[in-house]
Amino acid sequence: MYKLKTHGATMDVLNLGIIKKLPFPFCALEEQRKKFIENTFSSIGHLTQTISTSLTRADLLRQSILKKAFSGRLVPQDPDDEPASELLKRIKAEREAAQAASRKTKKTRRRPA
Repeated sequence: MYKLKTHGATMDVLNLGIIKKLPFPFCALEEQRKKFIENTFSSIGHLTQTISTSLTRADLLRQSILKKAFSGRLVPQDPDDEPASELLKRIKAEREAAQAASRKTKKTRRRPA
């Protein structure tokens, strides 16, 4: 072991030669690799858990949004809007009228001039 000259709480000389002679403990390369792999797998496990939790939350949020949308609580409702049943009746009548007009057009086209 290298003996440093010290006076009180300070050192007279500290240079690269002295620092190189100081013992510095470190793990073997194989142990460092093993620790790196353990840390990596630990991070992967943590990220997997985070992703799983996020997917569960997203599914619950989707269900909640759909439930509110179908119950009419997603946006403020306009009391002047017609009921859905009336809207469906109107759409059905418009479709039938469009189909009837389409049939008449096809019949007039088939006649030779």
